[in-house]
Amino acid sequence: MTIYTDGSYSNQTNVLGYAFCIVEDHTIKEFSDAFILKKGSSTIAEIIAVTKSLEYCKKRGIESPVIVHDYNELPFLAFGYRKSPPSMYSFVRHLRSLTKKVKPRFRKVEAHKKDDKYNNLVNKLAREAMQKFIAQREQATKFSD
Repeated sequence: MTIYTDGSYSNQTNVLGYAFCIVEDHTIKEFSDAFILKKGSSTIAEIIAVTKSLEYCKKRGIESPVIVHDYNELPFLAFGYRKSPPSMYSFVRHLRSLTKKVKPRFRKVEAHKKDDKYNNLVNKLAREAMQKFIAQREQATKFSD
């Protein structure tokens, strides 16, 4: 099973978006969401995208997925080869605990390369989830005034 992941973060609104898509047997399953995270970052968004995909695998008993990502440091953080900054510690700790149960293999792709349609898809889904969340918050604010 191959899973493409990506994340996005807006410093301006403190909204984090993530997405992953599962590509298996010519079928694509898309997942995305967004939420508020004060003091977040695009790096944390990338980690959360992978974490959510591994949670999906763990729930369904899926072992050894190939995680396709475009953030260089991801496997180093996931397997403990790099120390995480304090701001990312809890996210990396959760990622590491999942990698011990699911046993992913990581494959790095170049970010936003035109011919990688699934990497571009998850990038688009993460941004759209973030934009939708922001628009819904703005709409709710208008109605509460």
